[in-house]
Amino acid sequence: MNRRQKNIFLAGLMTIGVVATAVAGNPERQGQAGSAQLTINGWARSSGMGWAYGGKVSGTEAMYMNVAGLDRIKNTTEMSFSRTEWLMGSGIAINNAGFAQKVGESGTFGIHVMQYAIKPIDITTEQNPYGGIGTFRVNMTNIGLAYSKSFSSNISAGIMAKMVSEGIPDAQASGIALDAGVQYVTTLRPVRGGVKKDDFRFGISMKNIGPDMQHSGDGLSYKAILDNGTFSKTVQVKVDNIKLPALLNIAASYDVKLDSDPNQYDNKLTLGFGFTNFAFSANQLTLAAEYSYKEFLSLRAGFAYQEGILNEETRPSAFTGPMAGLSYDWKMGEDGNTVSLDYSYRATNPFSGVHSFGIRIGLGAAE
Repeated sequence: MNRRQKNIFLAGLMTIGVVATAVAGNPERQGQAGSAQLTINGWARSSGMGWAYGGKVSGTEAMYMNVAGLDRIKNTTEMSFSRTEWLMGSGIAINNAGFAQKVGESGTFGIHVMQYAIKPIDITTEQNPYGGIGTFRVNMTNIGLAYSKSFSSNISAGIMAKMVSEGIPDAQASGIALDAGVQYVTTLRPVRGGVKKDDFRFGISMKNIGPDMQHSGDGLSYKAILDNGTFSKTVQVKVDNIKLPALLNIAASYDVKLDSDPNQYDNKLTLGFGFTNFAFSANQLTLAAEYSYKEFLSLRAGFAYQEGILNEETRPSAFTGPMAGLSYDWKMGEDGNTVSLDYSYRATNPFSGVHSFGIRIGLGAAE
């Protein structure tokens, strides 16, 4: 890509960013969308920096945050698994599994499965308001198929189709949602010897675009007594359609070289920024940083700000803003195989925060 093409592309990204920033979120519509699980990050690595990670995310975790990064995996095959204890004490856990396969220059294909494990809930009725007649489970499962391709060493784009399913045994809803994203990588400040490159990353992603969903099932019907109690009839309750929680994220990051030796690049500080426009809640601004040592130890921290988050009485959710995480990566042999362990924490009040644990396995070195 020549300089003129780079300038045109950057100008286009900035224009999109300005337009998106001008469209404010709508906190008055808080709670009016369904399938809120689509906005929850269950991955351990990227959640340590929040939405500020959208410009540099790569591999299987990119299928949640910015699918354009799927083709930027360092291995030909990648498998990831994570477990998130959501709002400790609530009895909710999130299981994630991802698989990515690079197909030469044709791009990378991936599959992503997110499943919620929610503890059983007591069945209550008008005659048994305190339960004691059994339990039921809430089911929430999302399955995504993704494709990403790098059009040059600078630009990659991707798209993912997701099947969304949620409900209880006698009332369910399902639907289809689309995600799309683009990433741009370049070197803003090269260092003599070429040890520092691709230090600036920029990404835009749109998530959860699709038709409305609607619940159906026997749980939406009840027996009503009509005509002064002379007979009864089964009545079906009409329910409104469920709108998907659409969002747009703009993220950027820049790598700062901390080593004084121009030929050494062992210590790196990455500064990240993210702006997320939610269609059904207030916008979110994320500032984060990551320190990396020799590409095998990474420490992350960040803060996600929404209007009212600093006041307990006006806070829009249980999250108070701070987040942190760490990763340990090591190579297995000379074939390029890698194993990564990840952890992240997000502060909440009430509950005891959100804890995420993950493992990532990479096979073969990508060319």
